[in-house]
Amino acid sequence: MTETRSLSASIAAQLEADILTGKRSLGDRLDERELALQFKASRTPVREALQRLSATGLVQINGRHGTNVARLTMTQLLDGFRVVSELEAIAALQAAGRITEDQIAALWQYKKECEEAFADHDTDAFCTANDRLHNTILEASGNWMLKEQMRVARVLGPYRRHITYQPGRMESSLSEHEAFVKAIVAGNGTAAANQMRTHVNALANGLSDFLYFLNRTGRSQIIASGQ
Repeated sequence: MTETRSLSASIAAQLEADILTGKRSLGDRLDERELALQFKASRTPVREALQRLSATGLVQINGRHGTNVARLTMTQLLDGFRVVSELEAIAALQAAGRITEDQIAALWQYKKECEEAFADHDTDAFCTANDRLHNTILEASGNWMLKEQMRVARVLGPYRRHITYQPGRMESSLSEHEAFVKAIVAGNGTAAANQMRTHVNALANGLSDFLYFLNRTGRSQIIASGQ
């Protein structure tokens, strides 16, 4: 039983990584039989892994209609970004008063990596460094409940990545990173929270451009039609 749980956790972690990095597209079907073959496992740990991901909102299990990578409606996306902007603002506020020297060094490092990735036109590297930057701030906040809430917010991860791909978004993010990192390092919690809130809300504002891109390329199925 312990071995099965360990295997299902491993499968869930790999599938989550694939979804968050875009290797598995929003709305993609997740077939238990195919996944069992891929992971060289029985269908039991695969089914448990899918149930784990369903609990986080990354996967939708639709009974006889099968299982798919979750697609959110526009309303769900806007609501989600509004909540996340406040959660990340709290993280920045508390990080400003609690951050360690090692965490400060990590912030500057990840900020630099974002800048280098932008210069190299490497969107994947930018997203990786950006995730590490935000996760460092969350860790620096020291707020255990906030960490649990942000775990649920990972469902927005694929959409954040798609929005980052839009023209001009990475460049805008760099100046926003500069603002909230400096505020955190200076210990100015109010400014850090305001700058972080502005940064995340800018992603929500980018949804309109994202939708235009989807409609133009015939990929509007990435957003669910409604629930």
